Amino acid sequence: GGGEGTVRVRVAARVRPLLAIESAGPRRAANCVEASNSSVAVGKNVFAFDHVFGPSADQHEVYEECVAPLVEATFQGIHGTLLAYGQTGSGKTYTMGTSSLPSVPGGALQRAIEAVF
Repeated sequence: GGGEGTVRVRVAARVRPLLAIESAGPRRAANCVEASNSSVAVGKNVFAFDHVFGPSADQHEVYEECVAPLVEATFQGIHGTLLAYGQTGSGKTYTMGTSSLPSVPGGALQRAIEAVF
């Protein structure tokens, strides 16, 4: 397009902790995923991201790094999109905060709504 400005797409990855069933017993999962600040290594393959959240990252940290800047930008008239993508069971519902279980801390959507209103 017509020189309308730069569009910046940021991609972050969140590596969830292993579930109890994955870390014990005969079907124990191997610790094959290594997360750093900007990359995820799976076996010999390394994937680069703008930011990587390891298994110990909490909802607040994810919100502050990825969602708060989008919310602030909307007040300046800039459009933004938050997209969760991944396998079934990878933590999308948990991260976005759409599980509606009382034991799950508020996710990205609840925090964004609270910031706006």
